[in-house]
Amino acid sequence: MTYRVLARKYRPRTFAEVKGQDHIVKALSRAIERDRVGQAYLLVGPRGVGKTSTARIFAKSLNCERGPTLEPCLACPPCREIELGGDTDVVEIDGASNNSVDDVRALRDRVHYQPLRDRRKVYIIDEVQRLSGPAFDALLKTLEEPPGHALFLFATTDPHKIPETIVSRCQVFEFRRLREEDVKAKLAWICAQEGREPPEEVIAALSRGCRGGLRDAESMLDQLLAVADGEPTLDDLELVAGLARPERWLDLLEAVERDDAPALLHAVDEFLARGGTERDFVEQATDAVRDILHVALLGEDALGVQPAPQRRERMQALARALGRDRLEALLGLLFSLETRMSQAPLAARALLEWTLLRAARLRELLGAGALLDSLRGGGGSSGGARTAPVPAAAVAPAPAPAAAPAAPADRGRLARLLEEVGKSRPTLGAVLRSNLVEGQVEERGVRLTLRPLEARDRSMLEDPVERAFLRDLPGSPGEWSIAYAGAERRSDGVGERLREFFGGVEESP
Repeated sequence: MTYRVLARKYRPRTFAEVKGQDHIVKALSRAIERDRVGQAYLLVGPRGVGKTSTARIFAKSLNCERGPTLEPCLACPPCREIELGGDTDVVEIDGASNNSVDDVRALRDRVHYQPLRDRRKVYIIDEVQRLSGPAFDALLKTLEEPPGHALFLFATTDPHKIPETIVSRCQVFEFRRLREEDVKAKLAWICAQEGREPPEEVIAALSRGCRGGLRDAESMLDQLLAVADGEPTLDDLELVAGLARPERWLDLLEAVERDDAPALLHAVDEFLARGGTERDFVEQATDAVRDILHVALLGEDALGVQPAPQRRERMQALARALGRDRLEALLGLLFSLETRMSQAPLAARALLEWTLLRAARLRELLGAGALLDSLRGGGGSSGGARTAPVPAAAVAPAPAPAAAPAAPADRGRLARLLEEVGKSRPTLGAVLRSNLVEGQVEERGVRLTLRPLEARDRSMLEDPVERAFLRDLPGSPGEWSIAYAGAERRSDGVGERLREFFGGVEESP
């Protein structure tokens, strides 16, 4: 009997089995109950969060012999054939390989024919953003005046690549990355069905490493169960999936805190030797720093951070030693590193090592800036007296002289908003975080200043769909106003004083 991979074997078959997308399930269920099913839906979200599975469930609910129903029977011919991909009235199309204008014209010619058996003729087009411009033009007329029996379900990971004329004719549903606890529960259930009992720490590491993509987590679990001798361990997970165990990131951050350059270089070498890539390193290190920052800010109430008891004390000690400002500065270095690596992929390892070495010297460099402040202000004592220790807050980059500093609560609110953006719109969130110069959460909106952007990124930020998403984001006070800094660099008071005092120049790769 042919083996079925876990992602296919346990993919959701009904709305009740769809995890982490309650807002989508509720909206589609209400549409079926009230007989208000539209004729075109755009399902938007990162890979592996249930877009295509939900489209199939929707098609089964509409065409089940007992339906339309919220609970398809899964036994009638329409239900079985839709699950197997053999229903002649439910057509699944891969937009990446059927993206020409001729493909869309053939679809347009067939759409007007009545269904052979089912109630609705459903077209599920995956990766719809891969259609060509002429193909979208050919599709537009059909979306303007579709026959009553036709239903279009478009799935995409990049909605900003779809023409606005198409988007405006669809009901748009935003799929979210799954919460870590939802992924953990699903993986534990799958292991129970398979008669396997991996250690809880392995399931937890998998759930975190998949970054909210359930299909990725199921694929990694499938591979892990296949290669492990007995029940899988964290060592197996490192070997198979390139997910470094949590202790390694604590070792790395402790090396950053004590400026241990050899330990940092060895950590990079060991990670790459285990099969991970430089981008994998940045992604996992960012998650680790985020966890420590949450511990520093929220203590025992850190969101989504549930370390094992043996790691809790180390995380708390790291949070105290690094402090909020150094952790935020380290996150900023990692965010900008992603952009640098995309611009110079052949120098990715050198850039990674260079960034970690700079991160380890943040205390030293910014402590020197605080000393300069003391000397220029006449605060230095004569007679060789020692300078007072530099407070942790001195690690934060100095704000532009002309701008009023934001209150700590305001900075925290902006950080939470940007984190929410990244959960639902990873590309948009990365552009905002990596290019942010300054930001302010005001009474009726959010005001951001960004570095000059490339045309594609700028057009994405000016897209009305993206602006509406930012405006309606939970916790957002209203419209987001985005301005762009001039060609000159943002003023860096500490850096300028350091260069002037020591006659130095800033390092840049």
